Amino acid sequence: MMPPPWLLTLPVVLPLTFGILTLLFPSDWLARAGRHGALLCAATVVPCTRWIWQAGSLHQSLGGWVAPLGIDLYLDGMACLFLIFGALMGLGISFYAAAYFPPSPDGARTRNDLFWPLWFVTWGGINSLFLTLDLFNIYVTLELISVAGVGLILIAGTPGATRAALQYQMQALIAGLVYLLGVGLIYNVVGTLDLQLMGAELQPGPMKNMGMALMTSGILIKAALFPMHFWLPRAHADAPAPVSAVLSGLVVTVAFVILTRIWFAGLHRLAPFLLPRLLGGLGATGILWGGILALRQTRLKRVLAYSTVSQIGYLFLVFALTFHDAPGQGLVWTGAVYLAISHGLAKGAAFMAAGYLQKAEGSDSLQHLRGCARKHPVAVMVLAVASINLMGLPPSTGFIGKWMMLKASFYTQQWMLAVVMLGGGLLAAAYLFRVFEILLQPAETEFDKTQSDAPQTEKKPTALGYSPRGMLIPAMLLALATLVPVLFITAPEALLRIGAPVPFTDFISPGGAP
Repeated sequence: MMPPPWLLTLPVVLPLTFGILTLLFPSDWLARAGRHGALLCAATVVPCTRWIWQAGSLHQSLGGWVAPLGIDLYLDGMACLFLIFGALMGLGISFYAAAYFPPSPDGARTRNDLFWPLWFVTWGGINSLFLTLDLFNIYVTLELISVAGVGLILIAGTPGATRAALQYQMQALIAGLVYLLGVGLIYNVVGTLDLQLMGAELQPGPMKNMGMALMTSGILIKAALFPMHFWLPRAHADAPAPVSAVLSGLVVTVAFVILTRIWFAGLHRLAPFLLPRLLGGLGATGILWGGILALRQTRLKRVLAYSTVSQIGYLFLVFALTFHDAPGQGLVWTGAVYLAISHGLAKGAAFMAAGYLQKAEGSDSLQHLRGCARKHPVAVMVLAVASINLMGLPPSTGFIGKWMMLKASFYTQQWMLAVVMLGGGLLAAAYLFRVFEILLQPAETEFDKTQSDAPQTEKKPTALGYSPRGMLIPAMLLALATLVPVLFITAPEALLRIGAPVPFTDFISPGGAP
């Protein structure tokens, strides 16, 4: 059975096409066009999923030029699962944004209308990164996403958003140049940019080690892994809520997916002792550092932004837990994928709930959100469901992923990583329970307002008066989506086994010893 030639190109081309079309539509058509476009873009995942269940992994060459001369798109279980994740996030963000950005009363174009072309370009770039194995194509697509991300942050139009966009642009330029320099060094030695073709050539050597070190550094900046997280809190907190969901739920996850692809294609053979421990150490530090800073924040979106710094650290523990062909590699790798997807869904839902509260109350300051649970119970419920996943509590998918990784740390006797994972869970509970303690308190009285010692700039502005209930439906569905894999846990794992880069063995070695 031959696959249709458009099978792997459609998830990339269709969102880019809608990005162009939404530049041409009048303002009062954009919300409807955005919803319909999201449905069509998400539907492109259906034939990909059907194909991989029936026929397994798939290579397709763009323009008929096969690697190394051309660019191959590759669909395996991991890529398919992340495409499904991207479709869910895309639907949720699009329907939320249609309600978040009201149409212009007079039909004139506004800054908010730029969200749609920038968002669809970002979606197409993300799908491309899930499917590509070409190192230079990864660079081009990362830069496309970064340029679109700068525009998305600037939609807010505030001085804080302008500063955040400038920081985001600077990190994108630095990370892109560092990554591209590493690609050049690797290509000079190996002679190909295709990950599967270069896999056998990635043996230790000065030029290869330097190239991979530069590539890894560039990706770590994109992933906002400690201590390269300096750009993330401001960009995620000062952007509009749909943009925060895009950046925190999707863009950061993509960087982890790229590094995972490169790692299991042969990067793990370079500096096999130092590199996995370095990545694991940075991830462990990020878990604690992000959690501690989240405890100190006074704005809800800032709490969620630093929570992302902490949660991303968990993902990078997978490189320390799978080195030296440790037993259970497949299960640890599966746990990290579960964790990446569940974090993206939960953080997207949480930022959507925060955006609703900010629109309804005029501020996302925790001081001014006191007592919101009574006025906005559905929004607080969305935040609660998402928080269950972020804390790693059952029955969430985040619990399953963290449990798999915690079990791996026991069997590989990396006790410090186990302690850090448990400590990170307690920190997440601390900063999230602090938020709910404030939201569930009685509303602020007039006496409290007069006695408040907050700076004048922190005073609560007038509520914007536009917070339709339709904003909460996609947020709640994304939050509930973090619980669905628990009911069908074998299906995602079976999908991940198709074309998996690691062996699926038990944690107990064939000799019977852990």
